[in-house]
Amino acid sequence: MQLVWFRKSTPEMCAAGGYEEGEFYPGDRTESPCIYRVSTSFSVVDGKRMPAWLEIEGAVHEENIDQPLWGARIELRNGVPKIANVGFSSLDHGREVKASDFQRLRSAIYVFYSAFCGEIGPDGEPIYRTDPADDKRIAEFLEGRRTGRQRLKTDDYKRAAQVYRDNFDGTPTQAVADAFRVGLRQGGNIVAECRRRGFLPSTKQGKKQA
Repeated sequence: MQLVWFRKSTPEMCAAGGYEEGEFYPGDRTESPCIYRVSTSFSVVDGKRMPAWLEIEGAVHEENIDQPLWGARIELRNGVPKIANVGFSSLDHGREVKASDFQRLRSAIYVFYSAFCGEIGPDGEPIYRTDPADDKRIAEFLEGRRTGRQRLKTDDYKRAAQVYRDNFDGTPTQAVADAFRVGLRQGGNIVAECRRRGFLPSTKQGKKQA
């Protein structure tokens, strides 16, 4: 699900660090509704528009009258949505906070923050989505940003192979890792896949090949 919040932000709104607020009712009935405040400032990361921050607070409804209230703040840091703050509060008539409540942290990113992200169209404005498959693609994009695991395409592996060759006399695997903003281990996995696809020659024992 995607929230219809895509009013065009003026430069003045962004400069002032303003925000919009409202209530969000997830299409997924396993999730409780929430009250939100979302920044009108945003960044475009890999063709996706992402808000600078989002604050959410669980709302009390008949379906969750005994559930602890919860809230979280997500901030976009270096192109990655991070949970900056989280809290729970047990109601007088409700149950205590349990470890299972912390599963809300995943929802904070992949349900709520995801709802405010959108792919940028040719006109520079975000594309409103209605297809669940598009929602899944945005969630996978966010997971890739957070974990460093990316769904790379053929052109990406060709680019990685070229980066490797360009840095062959130095630290080529590290160069690939840096180019794709991942750790050295993941960079090595990308290089290995380049070799498997034939974009780089196979290695010989104790000798790197490019």
